[in-house]
Amino acid sequence: MAGAIATHAAHETPKLLVFMALLFCWMLWKKEVPMSFIIILLFSLTAYMIQDVRAQDSFNYSKAFSGHLKFDSNYTVDGDGLRGFAQIEGGPIVYATYRIKTAEEKEALEAILYKSTIRVSGLFEEPSPPPHRYAFDMGNYVKKNGASKILAIESVKGAKEDQTISSKLNSQREKIKQHIRKTFPDGLIAEAEALIVGEQEKMTSEEQQIYQTLGITHLFAISGLHVEIVAGGIYFLLIRLHLRKESVLLLMLFVLPLYAVLAGGAPSVWRSVAMASAILLCRLLGVKMPIAEILLISFTVSLFWNPYGFYNIGFQLSYGATFAIIYSLSFLAKQTSVLKTGFFITCISQLTLYPLLLFHFYELSLSAFVVNSLFVPLYTLVILPLNFFLLVATFVFQPLAEGAFAVYEPLREIVGNAMKWLAALPCQMWNPGKPSLGGAALLMVSVLVFYSMAERGFKWRQLLIVLVPAVGFSLLPYADSGLKVTFLDVGQGDSALIELPHRKGVYLIDSGGLLRFEQKEFQQRSRPYEIGRQVVAPYLKGRGISEIDAFVLSHADADHAEGAEEIFQLFSIQELHLSPGSADTALMKELLPYTTEADIRFPGRGSAWQLGSVKFTYIAPSDATYEGNNDSLVLLMENGTFRVLFTGDLEADGEQELVERYSAALKDITVLKVGHHGSKTSSSETFLSAVSPALSVFSAGRGNRYGHPSQEVVERFEQLQLGTLNTAESGTIEITVKNGKASVQTMR
Repeated sequence: MAGAIATHAAHETPKLLVFMALLFCWMLWKKEVPMSFIIILLFSLTAYMIQDVRAQDSFNYSKAFSGHLKFDSNYTVDGDGLRGFAQIEGGPIVYATYRIKTAEEKEALEAILYKSTIRVSGLFEEPSPPPHRYAFDMGNYVKKNGASKILAIESVKGAKEDQTISSKLNSQREKIKQHIRKTFPDGLIAEAEALIVGEQEKMTSEEQQIYQTLGITHLFAISGLHVEIVAGGIYFLLIRLHLRKESVLLLMLFVLPLYAVLAGGAPSVWRSVAMASAILLCRLLGVKMPIAEILLISFTVSLFWNPYGFYNIGFQLSYGATFAIIYSLSFLAKQTSVLKTGFFITCISQLTLYPLLLFHFYELSLSAFVVNSLFVPLYTLVILPLNFFLLVATFVFQPLAEGAFAVYEPLREIVGNAMKWLAALPCQMWNPGKPSLGGAALLMVSVLVFYSMAERGFKWRQLLIVLVPAVGFSLLPYADSGLKVTFLDVGQGDSALIELPHRKGVYLIDSGGLLRFEQKEFQQRSRPYEIGRQVVAPYLKGRGISEIDAFVLSHADADHAEGAEEIFQLFSIQELHLSPGSADTALMKELLPYTTEADIRFPGRGSAWQLGSVKFTYIAPSDATYEGNNDSLVLLMENGTFRVLFTGDLEADGEQELVERYSAALKDITVLKVGHHGSKTSSSETFLSAVSPALSVFSAGRGNRYGHPSQEVVERFEQLQLGTLNTAESGTIEITVKNGKASVQTMR
């Protein structure tokens, strides 16, 4: 805890060091200062000083850059995109990005990047702000990895091969990866790369979602499990070759760090290698040291070596789980069954880490408690060793490997189908939302109190110590009496969320999306950017939403509905509302296979429903012939005097029809979602004068190619003295109504 506080203080709030000093003085006064605390304090203060030196960055980021840089081993080449952290020669670490121009250039870069320093030119950029508080924050990611800026590379001018040990190891890692891709069957490549060299690039979004649902993602991240098998295999082989035990231990102390580099160098790998090396060293020197102290030393040295590693999720989860297991060894030793021991290890790990998992991912797999008891032994005893065997076989005798593949591949397919079936079972994910930092700390305290009580003698009722705070946190949204309307920043597109008081109803209006253009083969990405999965879904999950009562797709344009496919894959949808006639469009035909569990409706003018004091009425379209923007579903939401009008991409002709039919009902709207992103074909003066909204929201992308909102339209709002907000400038816009008063909060 002392190390964690000091490390965070070094990067964020140096005032926390005062707390460290007071804690130290109190322990000194009480004569309860263990040597380990003094060590960790000294190391942490050293880490602070190192960080303080690093913070004195005198590099000039204001001018164009031309020079050499070296990508670290975890860079990514996907389609025509190259990105990753890189060290500028003689300068700071940056996050570098490059848009590859040709297939030939891509092939050339893939052949040299892992072993070379490249000469580039480009410009430094500030990271784009996140669209909302639950979305991926690029600026925070860059900062927490010790980088200063983003370098947008404009051209690559040359390369020089490195002769360092690290580069040579990276070259070997790349050769193993390419060898796997050439010799393994297509269906086994992704798993083999993940388990052998720590590369998850080939895993599809669908596969990742299955692993997350089952709570077995950790099986594909090289950690203690893998290191133990590798170390055990090397030890057994060398002993069988009649080498002296001392020589074997020395050799393994040399080999294990090399394996950490070959395996991708993730924090979990280094934690495992560091602990294994410490244990080997103790055996070699004949020193007895408790495993808990070895963990502490590993943690302290890791922070000393790289203080920024503290913010890595893998680092936190790896040390957190290991801490829990080590301090539960006396309990685990009493178990008589291997299966029971495995089950308890899973439970202990999941229970310890759940506040951390909620803080980072907003949800937790409930099935993980059972599924891991099945899959951990399967991967440990069968799948992982088999992948190493198959790799060796492809190097030694390819016919043997081919025969093994012929047997293993169909068996692995059965396991994969079983995973899909298990992941498809309902009610596996617990999604209470993201706790605040203080909330996560309170949840963690409840876990530690439970362990403290259980250590004196476990009783089932002690589980209430953990369950009551967890259930209480889950019920918080249902105690909220506010009505919330959120306009999500989805770039050039539309998406809005309505949450009724006490979570009596959740309605999503549009899901954003991208207009996909035809690409050359080398430009196609294995993991394309998805608005639904990467922007809309995190907001919903962060709010603790797992079920949507009605999903309204105002019309069949990509920037409103292309992201809907991911929403159907990730959430339970009760009703889908489509504009009459739009189901025959190409976009909706692609979506319909994912909507089988939803009740599909085609509401038109006059369709309405009410929950509590909140009434919803569709006031357009008036017919069942779908012809485009003017056939958008137009929804009016009313809660007393608070009234919101969602217009889709309605244009001037559609607006005129609304004015003629609903002029009285539309007067003095509280919030207007401006039609068609502020295009000059919408927001006519007649319509705006009739509606006279207190606040109007443009949903548009920063620097979009269409020039939305149109300057002509913006000036029209200004002339009519109508207040506006734009998601392009303000980010996500949240409007909350409580006790008859509305408040507005913007992301930026």
